[in-house]
Amino acid sequence: MLSIQRIYKMCGRFAQVIKHDQLKKLIDELDIKNRSEQIELNYNLAPTQACSAIINNKQENLLSYFRWGLIPSWSKEIPSYALINVRSDTILEKPSFKNGLTYRRCIVPATGFYEWRKPDKLPFFIYPREGDYFFFAGIFDHYTAPDGSEIPSLALITTEANPSMAAIHNRMPVILTTKDMPTWLNSSFRDSASLQAMLNPCPDALLALHPVSRMVNSPQNNSPECMYQINE
Repeated sequence: MLSIQRIYKMCGRFAQVIKHDQLKKLIDELDIKNRSEQIELNYNLAPTQACSAIINNKQENLLSYFRWGLIPSWSKEIPSYALINVRSDTILEKPSFKNGLTYRRCIVPATGFYEWRKPDKLPFFIYPREGDYFFFAGIFDHYTAPDGSEIPSLALITTEANPSMAAIHNRMPVILTTKDMPTWLNSSFRDSASLQAMLNPCPDALLALHPVSRMVNSPQNNSPECMYQINE
């Protein structure tokens, strides 16, 4: 069982519910070359589970699956604690994170994310006020296990909360703007300072939020009810 105390530190759950028609729209919007008929629907995606992300390889955008919880390529083993988030303000201070920002960036489409309000630990679902999904900024890596198997993994980048989020938590995922996404996905662009400058809180106007059931606390609960609004 995941430690709920760990979940409260930053974004620890999100929803990736992208249905067939939304996937077709996403493929067209981001000019994704490898096509999939369906992304696995996950209403309560938890650390170490698989999620879909878009990367750029040889100037082509590809949709791939990654473990949520970064495993640096130099690791001798899979860490006991899933590194699910990387702070935007310190991302240039550690070589593995800086290299990820410079060379291995990804975009994670998400229906929304969950955060727990600090005073009473009530979970909230935060989702786009308009449109089908957010685009989270992330970094990825590929780890080769001792048995030779390869595990692609990623971490989301977090930033300080905007005013809407601040009442719930002091951090939030970086949500990329339409303007910034082409640069973020361009693997030839390697100006780390300019990339870090993109990692800001999104405007309040992009967010809607409401309280949800504590059933989301357990990763075993994975159904649309996780996202349903409740009365406080």
